[in-house]
Amino acid sequence: MAPLKEKKQTYNSHVPSFPSSTHKLSLQKTPLLILLPNEKQEEETHKDYSVSFLNLEAKRIHRTKNAFTQRLRNSRCVGSSHGWLVLLDGWANPCLFNPISCHRISLPPKETLPHVISVTGSAEYGFDIEYILGVRKSRVSRSVTAKEIQECLILKAILSSDPSHGNDKDYVVMAIYGCEAKVAFCKRGDSVWTDLEGKSGPYCDIICHKNQLFALSEISSVESWDFSTPLLVKTMDFHPFYIFPKRVTETALLYNDRNRFSSQCYLVESCGDCLLVKRHIGEFVSDEGEAVCEADLLSDKCSHPLVYPYKTLEFTVYRLNIIQRTWEEVESLGDRALFVGGNHSMSLSTTAAQYPSSHCQRNSIYFTDDYWVRMNEDYSYGGHDMGVFCLDDKSVKPLKNLNLPQRVDPPPFWLVPNM
Repeated sequence: MAPLKEKKQTYNSHVPSFPSSTHKLSLQKTPLLILLPNEKQEEETHKDYSVSFLNLEAKRIHRTKNAFTQRLRNSRCVGSSHGWLVLLDGWANPCLFNPISCHRISLPPKETLPHVISVTGSAEYGFDIEYILGVRKSRVSRSVTAKEIQECLILKAILSSDPSHGNDKDYVVMAIYGCEAKVAFCKRGDSVWTDLEGKSGPYCDIICHKNQLFALSEISSVESWDFSTPLLVKTMDFHPFYIFPKRVTETALLYNDRNRFSSQCYLVESCGDCLLVKRHIGEFVSDEGEAVCEADLLSDKCSHPLVYPYKTLEFTVYRLNIIQRTWEEVESLGDRALFVGGNHSMSLSTTAAQYPSSHCQRNSIYFTDDYWVRMNEDYSYGGHDMGVFCLDDKSVKPLKNLNLPQRVDPPPFWLVPNM
């Protein structure tokens, strides 16, 4: 993040030629929604395992047929970055996948993650995993399904650069891993994952900017490491004195009610600033958009609560003031739009001079569903919580023409195609 200071107010892969439709992708200046195949749905409908790209007008501009090979079917996406997806395949082994070229790059296997002692079993019959947990380094053994081991191994992963650029520096893959949400990395050619040994975990988001990795903890502290040298060097360990809102509204106070609200935090670099983006989610939301308690859904006639899907209600944005050691609330993003979710968090300009074909709305936050804890809670919803939040009027609106079902499995990811 352009050395965080107070601001005055190779892998060299051959990319094959593509069909003419991909020319539209190469002209895209803003993120696209990528829709990944669902193993169960594909089997039931006998369709191909394709990947689709939608622009912000929800128009399909490209579709890669049979993108997922047999090994990638039943995979789980844990991140999108620099035009690539980070997947855990059916055996829960991590890899990079380019959804346009269908090029795949293997990463160090799951057994080499810092907390893993051993893994035995198969995707078909399940796995027995032994791992280290807690400060006492306790050894824990569990029997898990293929899906369960995917969910607990890597929570989110990003790339430092595009691996397909032959003249690019060696890329680095960073991941938040394990039940304790620690951070590990691997460089091009590594055979194992290396623990960063951060002191402020558990971590909720990671980003990469100008050869530095930034990690945001659940207590809003930020650590950074420089990976331009052979050994990663820690460059910042920021612990804020407090988060300073410009206004304390009645609604903001309500978000402290853990029975009705939860939150998700993201780290975003924007024009040299380090931004903390806080997403406020109603745990149970009525048709009128009001957050309600689960107990309030019970009645004399029905002992089981009615199901109301969780929903994002608002975002608040803070800028890091490293001199004052505080997070200060940002009231406007100006001509910027932020993109958050399971992807590498991004800030992009919305000015016509830079993005003539852009449909981005200024001073807004575009978001997709990454509420993994509740995403599979019910058969009727999950992966549905996506839209755009406008800081001007504090409104949340659905993405245009996006006629997706209430249940979207797997959820869409933001991705900027990189040809």
